[in-house]
Amino acid sequence: MSFASYGDLASTFQTRHLNARLKQDMVRLGQELSTGRKADISSFVSGDFGPIAGINHSLKTLVAHTQSTKEATALVGGAQTVLGNIQDQTQALSGGLIGAISAQNPGLLQSTAVEAREKFVATVSNLNTNLGGRSLFAGAATDRLAMLDAETILWELMTVVSGENTAAGVAGRIDDWFKAPGGGFDTSGYVGAAEDLGTFRLRAGETATQPIKANDPELRDLLSALAKSAIIAEGALAGDLIAQRELMTKSSDELRAADDQMTLLRARLGSIEARIETASVRNTAEKSALELSYNTLTAADPYETATTLQALYDQMESLYTVTSRLSNLNFTDYMR
Repeated sequence: MSFASYGDLASTFQTRHLNARLKQDMVRLGQELSTGRKADISSFVSGDFGPIAGINHSLKTLVAHTQSTKEATALVGGAQTVLGNIQDQTQALSGGLIGAISAQNPGLLQSTAVEAREKFVATVSNLNTNLGGRSLFAGAATDRLAMLDAETILWELMTVVSGENTAAGVAGRIDDWFKAPGGGFDTSGYVGAAEDLGTFRLRAGETATQPIKANDPELRDLLSALAKSAIIAEGALAGDLIAQRELMTKSSDELRAADDQMTLLRARLGSIEARIETASVRNTAEKSALELSYNTLTAADPYETATTLQALYDQMESLYTVTSRLSNLNFTDYMR
């Protein structure tokens, strides 16, 4: 009977080859165990990277959508907060105006006019709110304020009403300044852009924006109503208590009407907030599903990997043991 055998040189090469292969496999499995990903994905997917590439593309798109959704949430939520502050302040003032008109007290009327002036200044300041480097109510012109400062507006209004000596005349001039096309508010009061803020892409085919600008009719009405009381504190209709009371009464009536409009405006923003939140939840769910699919295609089973790695380690030890014994084998031992 004949036996196939290898020469010393061939045996050496075979041992080295086996050793190198075991080391290579151990390095690969060690990498898979530490990263949790298959090292040779190509073999696992039979060279078809289409599904993995598609998942990666979708995940990158979702990252962009998530960032856009966060920005939309911040801006729309910020606008909602600002409008809420404005409405709270004007509601409080509206009650004070009614009290001052009913009291027939000149001192109370003047102090309430001063309060109205403060609310007007605060409202303009709120409409000039900047969030994260973006002006909230200036439309597309996020790099600048939405309105002229309140002090300058009141000065311009005093100039406009200087020739009027009746409540109706003062109210008419103020309404023209704020509401007439091409009036003072259009030419100097509002300094933002005519265009709306650009849209935020929430999901594929779904967008949202913060659509409220300081020159919207609802806010013009509110500012005009506030200004009618605030201008009394600036000296309008000075000495004519009856005319001042009439002007404040008109201001109070318009503020109540403006409050209803503010509620509708905030409801409009609220519906946009709800859409953004819904899109955010869907994006999160889609991301989880895609990551699960990606893991199914690329993740290495830790138990299986560790078991195989241990088996290779045992093989490596056996190889070293056999090699060591063969290297110490002498002729006498070989002949036994």
